[in-house]
Amino acid sequence: MNPLQKDQTSKPVVLVVDDTPEILTLIHTLLRDTYQVKSANSGKKGLQIAQSAPVPDLILLDIMMPEMDGYEVCIQLKENPRTRDIPVIFLTARSEIENEERGFALGAMDYVTKPIGPSVLLARVKTQIAVHAQRRSLEGMFKDVIEFAPVIFVIADEDLNIVQTNAQAEQHFGYSGKELGEMNLKALLPQSLKYLQAVTLHSDNSASEGKVDANPELTCFRKDGTSFPGSATFSRLETLHGLLHTVVLVNVTDKKQTLKRLSESQNSLRELAAINESARENERKTMAREVHDELGQVMTALRMGLSLMPMQFGSEIPGLVENVDAMKVLVDRAIKGVRNIATVLRPEALNLGLIPALEWLRDEFLRHNKVRCSLEFQGFTEPIDETRAMLIYRIVQESLTNISRYAKATEVKIMVNFPPQGIDVSISDDGCGFDPGEILIKKTFGLMGMRERALTLGGDLTIHSGSGRGTTIAVKVPLKPVTTEVTE
Repeated sequence: MNPLQKDQTSKPVVLVVDDTPEILTLIHTLLRDTYQVKSANSGKKGLQIAQSAPVPDLILLDIMMPEMDGYEVCIQLKENPRTRDIPVIFLTARSEIENEERGFALGAMDYVTKPIGPSVLLARVKTQIAVHAQRRSLEGMFKDVIEFAPVIFVIADEDLNIVQTNAQAEQHFGYSGKELGEMNLKALLPQSLKYLQAVTLHSDNSASEGKVDANPELTCFRKDGTSFPGSATFSRLETLHGLLHTVVLVNVTDKKQTLKRLSESQNSLRELAAINESARENERKTMAREVHDELGQVMTALRMGLSLMPMQFGSEIPGLVENVDAMKVLVDRAIKGVRNIATVLRPEALNLGLIPALEWLRDEFLRHNKVRCSLEFQGFTEPIDETRAMLIYRIVQESLTNISRYAKATEVKIMVNFPPQGIDVSISDDGCGFDPGEILIKKTFGLMGMRERALTLGGDLTIHSGSGRGTTIAVKVPLKPVTTEVTE
């Protein structure tokens, strides 16, 4: 047990400092049944008793004493960290308002004038001891909260000298509690001064508590010279003992490593998605070529053979011409179907580049929908690689498909801009619109696919929409791949 602490089961200790023996006897008689009373007939002796164990719970202090008056005793009590929190009640025959004001200014909790009324004195002693006990209980709870908190607590005075830390601070910084108590906050957090100044400025300009909303990430230095990243919250606290700065830190090393691994995983998944998308497009390209070249040629040859049959055998076989004409209609439908399948798999216009492909897509949209659709280009760029051209084409294609199915639009605008080292595409309609947040929660595959295609290219896709306000899908794609990294 700390020698300055007393047994919590014992009576509260009241120290009476007065140079009048009759007053000492009177107060001792009044208080002895409820409290443990100690007496001192001089200010100097009163200071000695106050600093010894057990520390008093209350001091009754006379003002008019030889050698050292009560004011000087109170000043020394409040200057000593061991005794400054002990409540003081002044006892004096002086009733002038100036004396009371001076007593309260020095930190006294109450002021009792002589002659002493026993009931008044007992009531005031009881009140101040109860308040002091409650305050110590709250302080103990506060210290426990700090000590056992799962985060780092560092409290510093106005000069940034550390006055209190907790076990987490010792563990993360590698110093003992005693070593931390002898250090300046800037040794642990060199950037702290900037944020503490911001806290002070915020407090001076606001009626609210001086707390910074943001949680800056700082570099925190350990005893061995290594460092760790910490997310900090700074605040300031006005106390009876002056201004205190409070710093709450969370070591985010694990969080950053997790985010880094997550980012690497996302990049790997997107690279895999890009490979899969490229493989699918190559398959589609191969299938389109096979369907167009092989099946198309076979169907064309079959059509030509059917055309020759009436000339060779028409006069010999009754009804042959009519049957051949019916077969030719079916073959023509099959040829048209083959061409449509090949076009869906890979439009031939893509062989000419992105712009011709988008123009063909617009024309197809106009052919199948009674909706105005315009396509505009701004700027100039070098030829776009096939991968980017294909993915942008698919995004525009999916957007137009969604518009034709759900938007109920009367007009569609496709804008393609070529800023330096990039491609910006927007598809806007004046349709019924929707809530983007609700759609994202439902995770519709169309929008997810468009966003993933943009991310695969190192770009971004944003959706602007609202009920009755139409929809705009904006895609920004760099001409060079962009990788996402987490900075240390």
